Amino acid sequence: MTSLEKIRVRVDKTLSEGIQLNLSTEKSKEILRSHLNTKINLVTMFVDISHSTEMSLSLPERKFALLVQCFAQEVSIAAIDYGGYVFKYEGDGVIVIFPAEHDEVKACENALNCSKAILEVIKVSNTAFSAYELPEISVRIGMTYGYGLVVLYGNDLEKAYIDMIGSSISLASKIVSIADPNRILVGEYFYSTIHSSKSINCSNFAELILDPIKWKYLSRSDPHSRFRVYEYY
Repeated sequence: MTSLEKIRVRVDKTLSEGIQLNLSTEKSKEILRSHLNTKINLVTMFVDISHSTEMSLSLPERKFALLVQCFAQEVSIAAIDYGGYVFKYEGDGVIVIFPAEHDEVKACENALNCSKAILEVIKVSNTAFSAYELPEISVRIGMTYGYGLVVLYGNDLEKAYIDMIGSSISLASKIVSIADPNRILVGEYFYSTIHSSKSINCSNFAELILDPIKWKYLSRSDPHSRFRVYEYY
């Protein structure tokens, strides 16, 4: 049985019996706890379902929830397979981090390969959805490379809420918001870093022409220009 066939079987089982994986963010929290009050280099990936609001209005709550659960499960498994860690589940979105402390190029490679795998997973999942009279879904993916400052909201390392702040993380959420369905967008630092890769064909990237009225975020390397975004084809 191929990996895609295994995905189809798992999604079928999820649709008929319920979610198969205990979704957790504990692994990413362990990493963050070991870097409290310090900056860590990482790739941040946002993945969400396109047009989810319209879908939530047209579907019964349980059916929409099942779609989101399947989506979150399969994105989580793909992230683990490519060395990523689920940082947060936010409604119809999943935030994944790829630590880049030891090899930034490898982290970007893993994230990009993971994003491509997610698009394939969604295709397979859609074939299962149709058999259960559920609508097909599409996803948007946005990624940045940079640092995040690990902060704790409290004084108990084990119990208090732990999070990351930083422009790279904020920009990843902005980038995914402008992505078309089933498209992969990356920020300028991710783009420049991946150019050192020997396994990624960087000719598959193209810079997006963004409306300066709507896209007002400045590049940190050049404060006189706007933050650049690239699409991977």
